[in-house]
Amino acid sequence: MRRLTAILAAALAATSLLSASALAESDRSGKSTAATGASVKATSGKATFYQLRSGGGNCSYPSPPAGDLYVALSRREYRAAGACGGYLTVTGPKGSVRVKVVDQCPECPAGHIDLSRKAFARVADPGEGLVGVTYSPAANPKIGRPLAFRVKEGSSQWWLALLVIDHGNPLTSVEVKTAGGAWRKLARADYNYWVAESGAGRGPFSVRVTDTRGHRVTATRVRLAPSTVQRTTTKMY
Repeated sequence: MRRLTAILAAALAATSLLSASALAESDRSGKSTAATGASVKATSGKATFYQLRSGGGNCSYPSPPAGDLYVALSRREYRAAGACGGYLTVTGPKGSVRVKVVDQCPECPAGHIDLSRKAFARVADPGEGLVGVTYSPAANPKIGRPLAFRVKEGSSQWWLALLVIDHGNPLTSVEVKTAGGAWRKLARADYNYWVAESGAGRGPFSVRVTDTRGHRVTATRVRLAPSTVQRTTTKMY
């Protein structure tokens, strides 16, 4: 993916987007459990804007979020996809906007975020091109839809890659199991799919998802159906 805006080369200091939180240990029949995370101080930085040319950026979402309010992060803050699917509250000269993390900006130093044009216009005049902003993770953002999953093309009983959609807070863990089997933890790839290199069987799968705020839920009957977005009835919170 190529950007339509120039990026400053000067490095800016920034803090990690990952909030401190104690993860809940229990999970019962798809109901979430939550732990209270520590408050996160806002980061002072800079913002530019760009336009996704296709898809949902490096986070591999099938499409941009509704409303085209999204953001790309520096390599450091993207954290090898660890920030994907989370939300930031960004404040600039004109006001504030909530944006979804969908992409990486390799050219951006830490503290420099690249907003969608629509999001940038909420916080500053697009004619300025570059503005000072503050931003911080949004805790438990309202999504309005339950979890969805997408099995990556090429997946089979011998290799599985699973994308989690509409979770709200960034994720820390994704596990799968088949009927009568044990939970198997998947490894997150830097393109935001969760991978079982030796596969997880033919499915259907139960999928257990844990986020950075300690919410943990289980979705059931996720099929081994590559390229298909499967919407469930399970919400993270």
